[in-house]
Parts: sequence; structure tokens; C-alpha cells
Amino acid sequence: MPGLPGAIEKVKLNADGSFSTEVIGGGPPEGMCGSGLIDLLSELLKHNRINALGRFENGEDSIVVDQRGDPPVYFTESDINELAQAKGANVAGLQIVFQQYGIRFDNLDIFYLAGGFGRHLNVESSKRIGLIPNIADSKILQVGNASIEGACMALLSRTKRMELENLVKRVTHCRLEAHPHFFDYFVEGCQFNPAESPKTLEGSAQ
Repeated sequence: MPGLPGAIEKVKLNADGSFSTEVIGGGPPEGMCGSGLIDLLSELLKHNRINALGRFENGEDSIVVDQRGDPPVYFTESDINELAQAKGANVAGLQIVFQQYGIRFDNLDIFYLAGGFGRHLNVESSKRIGLIPNIADSKILQVGNASIEGACMALLSRTKRMELENLVKRVTHCRLEAHPHFFDYFVEGCQFNPAESPKTLEGSAQ
């Protein structure tokens, strides 16, 4: 569910196998938003409850995350698959763009996480499951709603508006689906491993 009151936004796996959760608004949980989902997957991976392919290790069909709701909030492998595919597309985009420009993740000065989703992500959890590059925390900046901030800058400053217009002219469209190794990167990105710098594949651009 969206990050609204009733959504589980933080998850911690306790030593006894139970979960501690934080719910937006403090009331009973109705579902789980993106940041909570990523926390949950990270905790399950960290404690070997799931493997890198997103499968439960002990034969479970589902797990109950929070019993305080009506009905309780539970989690299945199909939920994992949905995130895996979204994550796989994201990782494929990163790998292709970085490879095309011949740079590594650790060459970055700053990696921006924008939007409400990016602002509330747990960076450690995101890196553990491979959603964002496995780089130093000091290089990751959570900036919140950058689109609104940029729109305000463009409306309030002619100089900034000109800078933005010039920047737009330099943008290059990278067609991810046309890349010969998109599917390879996508499949690899669907696994829950830290996202490391691009690997050069045979026949790809150097």
C-alpha cells in the first residue's frame, strides 16, 4: 500500500523469530509500504529466512508480519517476486548506463535518492537486497521531493530556469530494452545480492 496511515514502514526481525514493526500514524496495520517491504526482505535475507532467489528457506508458504491488524498482515513468495522484478529492472538500468559511460559505482561523488519513497528508505536494507549500488553511505543523499524543489527553482529564478533548460538539452536517451544484454542484467538484478559495479559482458561496449 502507499505510505499512508496504517502502512508498516519499518520492520525488524527479533531473536525469537517475531517481528517488530512501526506503523505510520501509530494505529493498527493495514498493509505494508515500500520502505517496510524493503526492510522486511533485508531482515529475512540477513537472518537466512530467504535465499538470494527470494525463496523461503524453511518451506513456508507465507509468514505473518504483524498480527495486530484485522486481518493480520502476512507476506508471501509472490510478494517477493513482484519486488524482485521491479528491482531487476532498476538494476539493469544502472548496469547499462554505467557500462555505457565506462564508469563504476564507486566513481560516483553522490547518488541521489529522490521522492517520498527514496527519502524514507533504509539505506543499509536497500544495499543489502541490491536495490541501490553498494557504495559508501557517505555518497548516498536522500533529498525528498526533488521534482517540487526543482519546479520551485525554475519558477522563482530565471537564472536557474536557464540552467535547467540547458541541462535538458544535454540529456541522452538510453534505450534500456534495446541493449543486447538487458535481459542478462535483469535476471541478475532479480536476485537479492548487493549491486556491485557493472561487469563487462562479451560483445558489450567497453
